[in-house]
Amino acid sequence: MRVYGYARVSTQEQAEEFDALNQQIARLKAAGASEVLVDIESGRSDNRKQYNELLKLAQQHRVDEVIITRIDRLGRSVISIHKAMDIFVKHGVNLRILDAPVDPNSPFGWFSINQMSGLAEFESRLLSQRIKHGNNYFREQLKFCVPPFGYAKDENQRLTPDRNIHEKSGKTYFELAKIIIDLTLSMRSLKDVCNYIYTEYEIVFSVAGLRDWVKNPALQGHTVYFSKKKKGINQEPIINFNTHEALTSLDTVEAIQQKLLANKRYRSSAKSTRGDYPLAGLIRCVHCGGNMYRNFSRHKTRVEYMRCVNYVKPGRYHCENSKCTRLREIISKTIAALCENAPNLIDYLESQSTTTQIVNTKEIENLSNELAVLRGLRSSNPDIIAAIAKIEATINTLSTPTRIFDKDGFENAKRKIAIASQATFWESLDDSELRLALAEFVEKVDVDSSGVITPTFKLPLTLSSMVP
Repeated sequence: MRVYGYARVSTQEQAEEFDALNQQIARLKAAGASEVLVDIESGRSDNRKQYNELLKLAQQHRVDEVIITRIDRLGRSVISIHKAMDIFVKHGVNLRILDAPVDPNSPFGWFSINQMSGLAEFESRLLSQRIKHGNNYFREQLKFCVPPFGYAKDENQRLTPDRNIHEKSGKTYFELAKIIIDLTLSMRSLKDVCNYIYTEYEIVFSVAGLRDWVKNPALQGHTVYFSKKKKGINQEPIINFNTHEALTSLDTVEAIQQKLLANKRYRSSAKSTRGDYPLAGLIRCVHCGGNMYRNFSRHKTRVEYMRCVNYVKPGRYHCENSKCTRLREIISKTIAALCENAPNLIDYLESQSTTTQIVNTKEIENLSNELAVLRGLRSSNPDIIAAIAKIEATINTLSTPTRIFDKDGFENAKRKIAIASQATFWESLDDSELRLALAEFVEKVDVDSSGVITPTFKLPLTLSSMVP
């Protein structure tokens, strides 16, 4: 019998500090679960990965019984619990609840589960209401969650200038924040600012982080809530003006914005070609695993070369790979390797071009319905027990996947690889055609600090498992 357990907690804190998750898993395994699926997410969400996997397994007739500790582990919504129950009943899956042993197939069991489902959602709604009241009180007191650089929180959790001393410079963090604002106004770009403050003060800022920090209303002396729009939350910003000492003024922020816009206009073209080149997004740095970005030489020939994107980042994100490898060299070596390895790709394709599929699904569904009826009897009659065992054996036999050879797909892919093995084919393509063609065959291209280029190929099929 294929028995699955399902465990869930809402937060990582519950899983780690209170050990609630391990307790559930231990109880489920002791109750007979051969495998336990685990989610760390709110029970009101229907996007739980392992929850949906459990429902999928039930629909595929790969589960005989599901064990949970309480009904609210399955969900905190009446609709979600009913959805799961309908799938279990329809596909003959027995549900066992350790803390409330009821038979979901009986009228009394159905009524009990409905009551427990309503209670689970009631508790969830009460908790949401308490959190909402707590957050409203938090905002009324002008408290702050995470202070931006240059600020700290006082005993009332409100923002105040950070007067702690920075060890390397001997200045306070509030003074350093002012220096960073001045550098942003005076230096050429945000990247130059990030590099300078890391070299001079060992303060790490990414370009995007610095841009967001400069625009933070807290630096102007305001305490703002809901400043960033979040998916599913349509809440207007709540602004409390002049609640603490300001670091910048509105004029300063506007001046920085104008400078950033001017830089953007200077660097941008009417039509961006940032990712419009062969192997775009497929070239990786061996040392850090990061992408490599395209740049152009300052010579009038404007030669394209690739460099690790993390080389320009300061601090712990920095990569030592300073090698600049010509893009055309990477493309030519990738094509040469593809032409050379084409016979190996065809051999691999021939050995892997079968798929598995479960047939007799209609017959399996009918037998599963009969099995659910017999199990619902809860009978000790030997004939009924024997009938249940016989139907289970028949379902297992019919559920054995059958290997099917995809002849059309194999011939089509084989023809593509044969064409790709000819150098004249690649020479006939322009850059836009080359980009599309290479994306079909190439999984990634690794480049190391010595310029060694190592492509990894995929087969031109939609099956994701076809990667040599």
